[in-house]
Amino acid sequence: MSSIERTAPSDRFRPDLEGLRAVAVVLVLLFHAGVPGFGGGYVGVDVFFVLSGFLITGLLVRELQRTGTVSLVNFYARRARRLLPAAALALAVTVIASAWLLPPLLVPGVATDGIAAALYSANMRYALQATDYLQAELAPSPLLHFWSLGVEEQFYLFWPALLLFAAGRRSNAVRRVAVVVVLVGAGSFALSMWLTQVAQPWAFFSLPARAWELALGAGLALVATRSLALPRVGAVVASSVGLAMIVAAGVVFDTGTPFPGSAALLPTVGAALVIGAGLRDSTVGPSRILGSGPFRWMGRISYSLYLWHWPILVLPAVAMETALPLPTRIALALVAILVAAASQRWVEEPIRHGRFVGLRPRRNLALAGALTLVVATVSLGIGAWSFLGQGPGLAVPALAAGPGTDNILNLPVGIVPGGSPGVTGGSTSSGAGSTELGGSPGPGTAAAATPPVTIGGPLPANLRPTLLQARADLPRTYGDGCHLDFSGIEPGTCVYGLPGGSPTVVLFGDSHAAQWFPTLERLAIARGWRLVSLTKSACSAADTTVWNSALNRAYTECDAWRERALARIATEHPDLVVMADSRGYTLALPGGPVASQDREQIWDAAVARTLARLGPLTRAIALIGDTPKSSVDPPVCLSKHRDDSLACATPAADAIAPVRLAAERAAAAAERAAAAAAGAVFVDPTPWVCPSDPCPVVIGRYLVYRDQQHLTATFAAALAGALVAALPLPPP
Repeated sequence: MSSIERTAPSDRFRPDLEGLRAVAVVLVLLFHAGVPGFGGGYVGVDVFFVLSGFLITGLLVRELQRTGTVSLVNFYARRARRLLPAAALALAVTVIASAWLLPPLLVPGVATDGIAAALYSANMRYALQATDYLQAELAPSPLLHFWSLGVEEQFYLFWPALLLFAAGRRSNAVRRVAVVVVLVGAGSFALSMWLTQVAQPWAFFSLPARAWELALGAGLALVATRSLALPRVGAVVASSVGLAMIVAAGVVFDTGTPFPGSAALLPTVGAALVIGAGLRDSTVGPSRILGSGPFRWMGRISYSLYLWHWPILVLPAVAMETALPLPTRIALALVAILVAAASQRWVEEPIRHGRFVGLRPRRNLALAGALTLVVATVSLGIGAWSFLGQGPGLAVPALAAGPGTDNILNLPVGIVPGGSPGVTGGSTSSGAGSTELGGSPGPGTAAAATPPVTIGGPLPANLRPTLLQARADLPRTYGDGCHLDFSGIEPGTCVYGLPGGSPTVVLFGDSHAAQWFPTLERLAIARGWRLVSLTKSACSAADTTVWNSALNRAYTECDAWRERALARIATEHPDLVVMADSRGYTLALPGGPVASQDREQIWDAAVARTLARLGPLTRAIALIGDTPKSSVDPPVCLSKHRDDSLACATPAADAIAPVRLAAERAAAAAERAAAAAAGAVFVDPTPWVCPSDPCPVVIGRYLVYRDQQHLTATFAAALAGALVAALPLPPP
């Protein structure tokens, strides 16, 4: 008997496909709930893509065969009736719940996500965010899961028209469609493989890089039109192997797996095997199990479950500002199943079968437009409400006029108790736990240069920058294109201060070096320095290859940039190189992960190598230690705790990396030793950023952090007096 048999073509219902939907959504649910052992549960989305390609293409091709054409109006009306009502309800409820539960600063972002989801473009928004280093650490949106619906809705928009155009004459419509499916699938797969290596977020979120998965299902639909199927034994084997492949991907993969790329073949080919096995008979082997009652019920609610589970899991965690324990997450997952069952029973089914709005295409399309407009309007209104008039610290401040409002702070200084307002603080001490920064001068400053500065209490009315401005309070090198993104490797010719001035100072390192640019620029302007900026996102100046989590691979662009930056420094012959880096990198070593103690030794050796290479190139070197981190997102936390800024403070033991903890929070001995060996000066910024325990996020009227690990440009500029006193500036 041939390995492929012919069967009568049929539009018969496939109960096993309902069961396959259940497998897909349960994998996603277990993954998002953080259940151990299902780190690759996100592959359930890939199973959905293959299913969608199979079902939608099958409907379109059968209509082509019957009528010689495809009614685009009828197709879009059916899709709108099937998908939009439940999605619109979930969107609106999630945006409204977010305005009630989340810190005010997060609400405009969720509202924007709601607008993007309503306009079927959420996947593009999240791709842009994932490749934006400045937004990489934002709290997960409760609408993040709408990215996959964006991919499918874009597929539904373009695919019918493409097939209709490709079909041409009715006599060879299927053959023409098959050519298009092969070309789209092959091109998309090649694009996915490439993007997974160079721009992984776009490979993950974009339709062009995911279309091959839908095309795989479409190819199976074309096979079905030829009445081809596996024999009974082959079907059992195929469905068994296919189901095992899907489950294996969900168990073996994790968030560190380069995905989609070639890894996506495991769940998608597995899904194709299960679908193909049922072309002959969906009541044998694993297909029969998938078609059983419990699987079918879960499959029927899978769409609503996908819509509701993520916000139900995310909103409580973000609102409570803590990771939820596993039992709580499992309980929330069960709640999501109940909500999904209600949504499927009272929203999906009645509208799908026309009991509320009928089956007329034009009425259905009008409903779709109305729902889109309502959700977008609700999201826009809530976003505007959250953006405007949310109280002190959020709105644009009315800064007090008069001398002294822009004086440079000179830190560190002593901690003294008391409640009198500081000249630059803009607020007074209020409540227990408030302290003031003041009293003793910083190194090299006059005793009267630093008045007391308030720490603690409510947010000052003239907070700088405001909470709404914090994310955009960046060094100007970001806007100038002089701070390179992931792909850039050429340092450029960025010069600031006085172009012909002296001394020449070079800033060298990653974004933790770039955060000191406003400090150095202020000094360069005031003192006539020539300032050269050489910084790159997530790219250490330390001489070692690091792992880029956004690209999900070794960061080879960083190595290339570092060499070019050192060559540029050699041509500059600077008087001073200021080097700074984050210490939190994952190293990309040939042998894989290393023990923590070995990692620190490797890192310190890499820093020492770079300092040694810089030694002959410059008259002086300053190595600035890493700044303390915040355990919360300060602007977001402060938007919720505007009456007590210390509620967002981080204990010093958590804010300062363990390798840098000492009795007086001194810098790491290894960094000091490396600096000394290269004739460099080590500058410890900890007393400036964390002058008290816990480490405050507001000092005087200044917001310290724009996110969990980067200083605001405004606060950094205010530290110019302290930094200049610590730098090993050569004599004029």
